[in-house]
Amino acid sequence: MNGSTQPGVYVTVTHIETGEVVRHLGPYDTAAAARTAAGEQAGRPLTWSRDPETWRAEKDPLAYHVPVP
Repeated sequence: MNGSTQPGVYVTVTHIETGEVVRHLGPYDTAAAARTAAGEQAGRPLTWSRDPETWRAEKDPLAYHVPVP
């Protein structure tokens, strides 16, 4: 992010095939709130996987990324 963003947790939405950032959602108070909001934005609950730094879910053609606190 850049210096103009507010503190909080953001969802980064990318295009699955290109990796291009489509938009950012947030800020949210917690990673759990960000994941819930991403599902609302996607129009259905999302199934999340976690690596050490990021939660990730997909709804073709978009991927949703939330940083792990």
